[in-house]
Amino acid sequence: MELAVLLALLGAARALSTCRSLDLEAARRKRIEAVRGQILSKLRLPAPPAEPPPRALPEEVRALYNSTRELLRQRARLRPPDDPDEYYAKELHRFPMEPPGEGERGPRG
Repeated sequence: MELAVLLALLGAARALSTCRSLDLEAARRKRIEAVRGQILSKLRLPAPPAEPPPRALPEEVRALYNSTRELLRQRARLRPPDDPDEYYAKELHRFPMEPPGEGERGPRG
């Protein structure tokens, strides 16, 4: 009996609530639009510029990219594996901490 009354009151309280559930995706979209608007405002543009049509990559650029990529792969193969001990510091610095002297403390009382 008490449970039924409690559930009825809970349902009535929920119906009277003015709180809306938070839609995180909608908030994220609004924030993205706000940032986009700020960027356009800073650039003094009324709207984003149109996307230019994709152009073919020149063969010289493609060849340079591929040769650089291959050179980096070769260097990675020739380099010895990283030693985990090299990551940590080699020197130890010690700073002895002494308790404050009696003269440094203020008077008690």
